[in-house]
Amino acid sequence: MKPEHFKYNLAKSIFFLLLVSCFVLILTAAADAHRVNLFAWIEGDTVYVESKFGSGRRVNAGKITVFDSGGNELLSGMTNENGEFSFKVPKKTDLKIVLNAGEGHRAEWSIPATEIGLTTTEKRQPTEESLPVKNILIGIGCIFGLSAIVAAIRKRKKNSGHHGDTEM
Repeated sequence: MKPEHFKYNLAKSIFFLLLVSCFVLILTAAADAHRVNLFAWIEGDTVYVESKFGSGRRVNAGKITVFDSGGNELLSGMTNENGEFSFKVPKKTDLKIVLNAGEGHRAEWSIPATEIGLTTTEKRQPTEESLPVKNILIGIGCIFGLSAIVAAIRKRKKNSGHHGDTEM
């Protein structure tokens, strides 16, 4: 028979794990709300840019700056109330589009020179970036947390069965 304090230590550990998991989920939700996303694509000789915050709200009056492959500024402008901006391709070179949405909100999008000459049937649509590492770690943490809960429940059921046998 195991000492009583072992059960309490296991319960404390599970409670602490769940508490930490809740804090992590709350903090990452707040961080995603402040993230800014930038998408750009080419149609003909025009580059179209869309921007929005992680909450889905469009970036109004965000500063767009376009750089060439050498880091030289080619043009700049502001997004409209829908978070959109467009411009004619200034020259056939790698383009880096930078959005500054204020308060440290910054995003970049690169367009290689090889995409600039594509026809409209060959154009590529913007794709969402791969999952951030923090989302993967949150998922793994949730799996471990749920596994710990299931293990604790199974252990409690197993121990409660043994206690009934010893009392008879």
